[in-house]
Amino acid sequence: RLGMLRRYRSENGDCLVPAAYKTTEGIKLGIWVYNQRQAYSKGQLSEERTKQLEELEFVWDTLDAAWEANIELLARYRSTEGN
Repeated sequence: RLGMLRRYRSENGDCLVPAAYKTTEGIKLGIWVYNQRQAYSKGQLSEERTKQLEELEFVWDTLDAAWEANIELLARYRSTEGN
C-alpha cells in the first residue's frame, strides 16, 4: 500500500487521502492511511514504517495541519487587507 500512497502523493501533491478514497484497483487507501495514523498515535507503528511515511511528508495530525493552513491563510488575508 505504500506504493499506492506514493502514487497518490505524486498525483495529488500530498498524503491527505480522504477516508473514503479507493484506488482504481478498488483498494481502500483512505482507510489504510487512517489506520497508519491510528497505529502511530498508539505507538504501534514500527520505526521503519514511520520513517517510510515521513519520507513522503506524511501528515500525522490532519486537524493540526488544517489549523496551520488556515492560520497561514488568515495571516495572508490580514497582510493584504490590513484588518
